[in-house]
Amino acid sequence: MGSSAPVPRSPTASLYAAAAVLVVASISWFLLKELAPVLRPLLIAIILAYVLLPYHSWLRKRVTAPVSIVLLASFTAAVLFGLALAVYLSVLGLNDELPRLQQRVESLTLQAEETVIQIAPQFMGESEESLGKQLGGLATKIAGPVLNAAGGALVEAGVVALYLVFLLLEASRFPDRVRAAYPPDRAEEILHLAGQVNAAIISYLKAKVKSSLILAIAVGIAMAALGVRFAFLWAVLTFLCNFIPYIGSVVAFCLPVGFAVLQLEPGWRPVAAALLVLSCQAASAAIVEPMLLGKAVGLSPLVILGSLAFWGLLWGIPGMFLAIPLTVVAVIVMNHFASTRPVAKLLSTG
Repeated sequence: MGSSAPVPRSPTASLYAAAAVLVVASISWFLLKELAPVLRPLLIAIILAYVLLPYHSWLRKRVTAPVSIVLLASFTAAVLFGLALAVYLSVLGLNDELPRLQQRVESLTLQAEETVIQIAPQFMGESEESLGKQLGGLATKIAGPVLNAAGGALVEAGVVALYLVFLLLEASRFPDRVRAAYPPDRAEEILHLAGQVNAAIISYLKAKVKSSLILAIAVGIAMAALGVRFAFLWAVLTFLCNFIPYIGSVVAFCLPVGFAVLQLEPGWRPVAAALLVLSCQAASAAIVEPMLLGKAVGLSPLVILGSLAFWGLLWGIPGMFLAIPLTVVAVIVMNHFASTRPVAKLLSTG
């Protein structure tokens, strides 16, 4: 007997399936958007827990598990809160500098307008307000939201630290709880999948943290050596932006170099600042990251851009920071199931 031919799906069934996908996607988007104040710090704490777990295992060989958790959680909470406070104070100082920076923007723009008028006056249109004043006003408008975001980051750092304590407390108990909740075969399957996720995220984060730290220290030293104010703020910005592929490098170059151009007098120092920051980023992208990171991510560039766009639109800058780890986890989970394995293969470079 020959095998029966597959029954084609009716248009109605396909329409119902498409409608179900749209409904699920809409509900998921709504819930992720509404629950962002809870989920976003939780996911950041999970990422930090992955970074700390190897040190937790190392400390447990020397002290008891509760002491290890207290030490790690206290140290991490102090570092997070200290960094957030230092960045917030730097942003406050930067806000105080805004009037002088606004005058500097207006002066430089006026000089550029006069040069263009002398060389090619046909390119200058008539306007009641000069371009310099428009740019200065724009900088003043941006300062308020940036200051509010810095204050929000200070509060969110405390929430992340609280989540982190409980995650470290529960990490060592997770395998026993899975084995108690599921049959042996199913429990081992879940733990194997969790082990794959753990290995991929830890591999990515260890390499990324090292490369970002090297780049941030180099940029901070270069800014301080050239006399650019808020060098610590630019170093922290460089460290965080390095976790955002493509877009982060542009932001980490434009903001400190733009501030250096506005703060420093015209001459060799603004040019040196631009060249040094560009050289640090080029060396990190060409030498440091390939050496440390290798193929730890395994995602195609198009998937990375799509992930950045999706999570950035959903959760803003913190979403872009989480985009790559979340996508890596999604690919690993989809690769575990036969029905979604082809999608995982399409998303990965391997």
